Amino acid sequence: MTLEHDAVRGTLIEAALSLMDEGGLEAVKARPLAQAVGVSVGTIYNLFGSVDGLVMAANMRVYADLGAMVRANIAGDAPADPSPDRVRKRLLELAGLYIDFVAANSRRWAAVIAFDRRGSATETPAGYETQLELLIGIVAAVLGDLPACHDAERAQTMARALWSSVYGIVSIAYFGGDESSARQRTWDQVALLLGAVVAGLAVDPQRG
Repeated sequence: MTLEHDAVRGTLIEAALSLMDEGGLEAVKARPLAQAVGVSVGTIYNLFGSVDGLVMAANMRVYADLGAMVRANIAGDAPADPSPDRVRKRLLELAGLYIDFVAANSRRWAAVIAFDRRGSATETPAGYETQLELLIGIVAAVLGDLPACHDAERAQTMARALWSSVYGIVSIAYFGGDESSARQRTWDQVALLLGAVVAGLAVDPQRG
């Protein structure tokens, strides 16, 4: 791909994100995108295969932005305190960053959720899953201090389940009611979930 094509790809992704900010997923259509960037509709299909391919690229950018924000704000190396209470606080820190990101990018995140729910026959682009795996890896590293998650594979599985659970809460609680109370409602449910999960995983499986 030429540098010119790379630049057009980037501009189309930014245009798709802008349309998401204005009108959600339904606003991302081929003709408005082409007009906004000054290219033909065919260029979108040449570069992304379909509008869904462009949406996936935009969603991947959203995941990358979330990951960058989390990595920039989480504490450094974990302190020598693997206590369940410390793990719970670190998970709450991550959850708070996630919810803050959703609050600051609500239209974009709603578009990600809507697209995931709708599904697509378009092949997932390279790197899409990688962005999500990086986020799950951060959670797994925190969970690894709990007795039931000392096994790395188990920690990764639990991190994936926890991500899915929090993602579901945000999908319903944040976008499912009065926006003015959305953050508090979401936070209350996530905090309750994390407290219960940590309490359960703090039990050493070798001791029953």
